[in-house]
Amino acid sequence: MVDVASVSEAVALMAATGAVSGLGESAALGVVKRIRDRVREVFGSDARSVDTLERAVEDPGDEGRVGELASALAWYARRDEEFAGELVGWAREYGGAGAVVQNVRAGRDAYTAGRDMTVNQRPDSAE
Repeated sequence: MVDVASVSEAVALMAATGAVSGLGESAALGVVKRIRDRVREVFGSDARSVDTLERAVEDPGDEGRVGELASALAWYARRDEEFAGELVGWAREYGGAGAVVQNVRAGRDAYTAGRDMTVNQRPDSAE
């Protein structure tokens, strides 16, 4: 059983932001272009859905626009099993883009959060 809502959200995020996991920049751009082209093809003459894609691409930081795109993708996926399979494939192969990984190696105390990174050196115990 496919969780159409989850894979639609993952693909909407990729299509809107252009962020895919595990690829270099030029390969990622090619994958995102193919995803967007396929989505436009599936949406076909449905101008409202095509506009939803374009608006999400225009402002990927707007969660409402990305959510609308996810809803449109889910609607089509529920009616087209082949397209649903494509969404699942894209989400599995490229969907890790939303994960955040932080690696910190410090010979002192390190606090990291988002864009803020503070490194605190411990006072010498010899003092």
